[in-house]
Amino acid sequence: MYNKDKLMSNKVAIVTGGARRLGRDISIELGRSGFDIVLIYNKSRKDILTDTISKIRATGVNVTAIKCDVSKAAEIKKMFRKVYVKYKKLDLLVNNASIFEHTDFFETDEKFFDKIMNTNLKSVFFCSQEAAKIMLRSKSSSGKIINIASLGGIENWTGFIPYSLSRIGVIKLTKLLAKRLAPDILVNAIAPGTILIDNDANETVDFKEEEKYPMKRFARSGDITSLINHLANTNEYMTGQTIIVDGGRSL
Repeated sequence: MYNKDKLMSNKVAIVTGGARRLGRDISIELGRSGFDIVLIYNKSRKDILTDTISKIRATGVNVTAIKCDVSKAAEIKKMFRKVYVKYKKLDLLVNNASIFEHTDFFETDEKFFDKIMNTNLKSVFFCSQEAAKIMLRSKSSSGKIINIASLGGIENWTGFIPYSLSRIGVIKLTKLLAKRLAPDILVNAIAPGTILIDNDANETVDFKEEEKYPMKRFARSGDITSLINHLANTNEYMTGQTIIVDGGRSL
């Protein structure tokens, strides 16, 4: 059951890919800071989705889960219409959904390339477009967009060329949107290195890489969510920036 008073008074945040891994931890952290959460998922298992929703509700906020394939602009528009009908406002969008897959340059076909770009870059563009419409329409005094980019958009990962292209695209899009939407909406990005997620198999992690990090460890979710908390709740001036959170790996 929703608390109608809170539904009107709480800030509202959308988190794409918000049911599992980093997105789950972002959703829970934003719930702890008082945001009602609109959790966007696509292929997450029912038990994982149910558990995440339960943990967000335990923070005392409202949560709405919406299934949406963010690689498709039509589904994005439909999802945002549902958000506006329910909340009539939006304060924060976290573009977190992405695909991270290895591919050799000579084996990359058009289908794989389009899948990566549509999920990792096109989704950020069209989610931001629809979010900005609601933020400006509702005259939110604190409209913010936070894009989750990657160290792969800054360094040259030749085994992940489509992925890296999509991430540098997000970094450039962050600057363009920040300039276009100022002064009404702040737009920033976070570029993490490898993140170890608690209670997760971390199947894509190459543990041999950890020694290359000056901090001698990979990031944990809290290293990212604490920064998101700052950008969402404290920052009222910085915009167009990409903050690298990589334990010094890029040095």
